Amino acid sequence: MPLPFVRILVVTAFIGILSACATSSAGLSTSTVPMADKKYTVLGPVEGMKYWITFDVAIIGIPLKSPPIDILLEELQKEKEADALINLRYWTDKYIFLFLTLNRLHISAEAVRFDGVVSNPVLPPEPKRKGR
Repeated sequence: MPLPFVRILVVTAFIGILSACATSSAGLSTSTVPMADKKYTVLGPVEGMKYWITFDVAIIGIPLKSPPIDILLEELQKEKEADALINLRYWTDKYIFLFLTLNRLHISAEAVRFDGVVSNPVLPPEPKRKGR
């Protein structure tokens, strides 16, 4: 192999690593709350996506804001006015440019409402107690 070819290969690999890497991981979860012996009605599928940015130097990554996982789950539940989410599937993408990484979280699930549960019960006011 000629020496210039090796240099071109190394420089191309280095530029590719610094500017355009994309990776992903995937996962699966059964539900957002325990579902043992609870009857529920499936309201329909929901899907959402959120972004956050990290500053990366070598193997150390510092998030510039916290990952919005809980926020996304709450938004998906509110979308269908659901009590819980089941059959969650999630995956992430990363777009790297020099020292900044754009992280993207995708979640798809099914929204459910528990049978026989009142969403926002109106409780009667507590009686006033007489002081001593």
